[in-house]
Amino acid sequence: MRVLEFGDRRLHLDATAVRQPHLQRFIDRISIDGVPTPVRYQMRIVEGEQAELLVDEQTGSVSLVVPSMTMVSPTVLEIAILQAGARCLALLGTADRRVLLHGSAVTGTNDGRAVAVLDGGLGQGKTSLALGLAKAGCALLVDEFTFVTCDREKMVVAPAPRLPWHVRADMAPYLAPEHPDHRLLFPDQLAPVDTAKTAASLALIVLPDNGIPAGKLEQIDPAQAGILLTSAVTDHVAKLIDPSLDHVGIFDDSSQVRFASGSPLLNRRTQLCTPPRTVLDRLSRLPTFRVGIGSPADIAASVEAVKHAMEAL
Repeated sequence: MRVLEFGDRRLHLDATAVRQPHLQRFIDRISIDGVPTPVRYQMRIVEGEQAELLVDEQTGSVSLVVPSMTMVSPTVLEIAILQAGARCLALLGTADRRVLLHGSAVTGTNDGRAVAVLDGGLGQGKTSLALGLAKAGCALLVDEFTFVTCDREKMVVAPAPRLPWHVRADMAPYLAPEHPDHRLLFPDQLAPVDTAKTAASLALIVLPDNGIPAGKLEQIDPAQAGILLTSAVTDHVAKLIDPSLDHVGIFDDSSQVRFASGSPLLNRRTQLCTPPRTVLDRLSRLPTFRVGIGSPADIAASVEAVKHAMEAL
């Protein structure tokens, strides 16, 4: 049994029907071979002519149909598996204290707490900034799929040390010059950058902003932070139910993403995409900053600005 892990959040992957060797290797790399405790949620991956995702809320199971690599690039297929796994975990686990945020996270404060680089609807640069911080002495926690748990007065970020980081082509010369042609890079390929393997309490939130000069840092008022962070809280589920919002994916329209009953997830958009008020309130209490992100050549200035914010905690 292969198991995909986000901290203690687990998804059983049944990929016995997958024939494409590169997908078999990818699944083996992102998952572990079984765990001693039962796994509540499961996803079966098969191959077919058209991409499809079926979600059964009653059984906690998901069926993902991936098209052949002659129709879609290998990297897009790999990203699709990560998206389906993480997003369906978030969808099926809405009753617990965990939430999936759109963004990356590293550890690196003086006491080992986490910094999350999240989507605030202000521009691109989340992974690039997080990798830049890791290159400057932080440790990788998770890219793109940041699960946090509301633990009393703390928000705790789950590690995902087996998952890759998605490096943009224009950022590769600055962040991963040894692998200029690879878009998904695993932590060992990003060495000597450290990788965190244990959960970390969230201490700081950063929102990359293409609208202010690179390296400029602006603290956000808590009353405004909740509004900006709505994107981070709802984005993954919104893209799951409406594939037209995704810039990378294998689905063409919402009819390909359905509940086991046959109803498209999009029919429940309002219910599924309403952010939990308690989560937004808790996130808003944390120090939150905009940081200018600029061009790839400006990444050092943005990293330096965030490091100053970290040192001030």
